[in-house]
Amino acid sequence: MTRSILLAAALFAAAPAAAQAPALQSQVEAFDDFATASTAMPPAERVKAFRAKFDALLPGFYEPRFGATEAQYDARVQKALEGYPATRDKLLAAARDFTGAYATANARFRSVFPDYAPTMPIYLIHSLGEMDGGTRELRGRTVAIFGADMIARIHDGGTIGPFLDHELFHFHHARYFPDCPALWCSLWQEGLAVYVAARMNPGADDRALLLTFPRPIRPEVEPKLAQAMCLVRTKLGSTDQQDYATFFFGRGGKAQGGWPPRFGYYLGYVLARQLGDTMTLDALARLPPEQVKAKLEAALAAYRC
Repeated sequence: MTRSILLAAALFAAAPAAAQAPALQSQVEAFDDFATASTAMPPAERVKAFRAKFDALLPGFYEPRFGATEAQYDARVQKALEGYPATRDKLLAAARDFTGAYATANARFRSVFPDYAPTMPIYLIHSLGEMDGGTRELRGRTVAIFGADMIARIHDGGTIGPFLDHELFHFHHARYFPDCPALWCSLWQEGLAVYVAARMNPGADDRALLLTFPRPIRPEVEPKLAQAMCLVRTKLGSTDQQDYATFFFGRGGKAQGGWPPRFGYYLGYVLARQLGDTMTLDALARLPPEQVKAKLEAALAAYRC
């Protein structure tokens, strides 16, 4: 789903100085310099040089994840470099616009969560198609990543604000809710982030909340909501990567069945919304893991299986 970046200049006219926001370290220019200067290199040599250079800039990111082999990852790097000329202008425009959007989002987010003070480094990079935003554990440290390539591909002026609210909430939430491998943790983290974005953007539709990528989730899940909740209830304790893929990956998992990709975001959102009827956003953000797990189990128990 490709959309043009349509970030209106007026959106950023009142943006606070970038210094007021947590430092955003851009490596987009470094990628652009390398990609444009290395076109004459043999492919294998070019990939090797890329990985050496960018492993030094962002250690641990540009290496295989999610079961990929070294050969598969090298092929991914080669594909991104060879395809870069066709996407260069759009990506660089998205990266330029993102600086203002990020500053605006930080000011807005602090108006809701005044104690927002992330300590992790925050990068804007070419993610080789991996992500528009999120956190990664890289060699023992947590870093926040924004992928300019995917932002250019799937975001525009209608989605960038809620998207940033979603991601900044993840950075904030990490202060109170550490990552854990069980599926229920991701159900809460992602669902609550969608709910926070919805509350911060009254009237936001499913597209703005990223519940239509890669295809609309609500129309397929809502008629079978109890069945979907019963399914996720059986997987709460799972640490299997394929179970995670089924609920949260854009490409889905091997056992996707008839469920749309990323439908775990919608299920988590529905559960967070139920809890939000009686709790403030700040209280939800501060819930410790043991209370979250108990509340999710209680909410899921209300669905007849």
